[in-house]
Amino acid sequence: MTRLFAVAACTLTALAALLGTEIVVRAAPDGYTLLVDSVGPIAVNPTLYSKLAYDPQTDLVPIAYICNVPNVLVVPASLGVKTMDQFIAYAKKHSGELNYASTGVGTSAHLSSYMLASRAGFQATHIPYKGAEGLKDLLGGRVQFAFATIPSVIGHIRSGTLTAIAVSSPQPSRSLPGVPTVAESGFPGFEAGSWFGLFAPKGTSPEIVAALNQVTNEIIKEPEIEKRLVDEGADPVGGTPAQFGAFVKTETDKWRVVVRESGAKAD
Repeated sequence: MTRLFAVAACTLTALAALLGTEIVVRAAPDGYTLLVDSVGPIAVNPTLYSKLAYDPQTDLVPIAYICNVPNVLVVPASLGVKTMDQFIAYAKKHSGELNYASTGVGTSAHLSSYMLASRAGFQATHIPYKGAEGLKDLLGGRVQFAFATIPSVIGHIRSGTLTAIAVSSPQPSRSLPGVPTVAESGFPGFEAGSWFGLFAPKGTSPEIVAALNQVTNEIIKEPEIEKRLVDEGADPVGGTPAQFGAFVKTETDKWRVVVRESGAKAD
């Protein structure tokens, strides 16, 4: 029986994410213990933590890029801004007075907001939350903005209690048609968000990796599965193990710079 560990920084504590990843790293490379992991544990943590018990680049084998989960810049509807130009004007006018929510230090939500504030030239205070308290404060106007994963806020966007300003992916998200990207809203090259991929322990044979990659690609391309992912705020990707490995390296290099510039530390 295949043992599958799902580790996501947005839904598990940082400690659980670390432990889950380490369990898979230390497992036998037989194709029966696999890991669904995300940007935080794989691409951010190697810089965020001064010491890790594993190196994702060498201790895990990339199998398949499952889906991209863009962050979306959201503000309370009560703020009265609807476009990026309006938001930046508001943020600069109130520079130093704004708060932004995240699910923790070093998460994509934290670093995405830091990146935007840095590039736009305004000051804002980071408020890290655990659980749903950040969303409650965002809805209540106690924090003024957040970069949130689409699945976590799509219901509030559809109901009108939150306004979607822009998505952090390089292309518009199929989950939020009509919402522009941050890049095309005045910040070329801006790309930040979460993603999920399948990994195996180091030493897993190329034959096993190829077989798992094929099955994963077939599953996420099934019309019912693809529709479900898009409806929930994820954009299915797929591709080869080599393509996914190159993507993970690029993400690690990118977030290394951002984490160091932000001064974020987890230990």
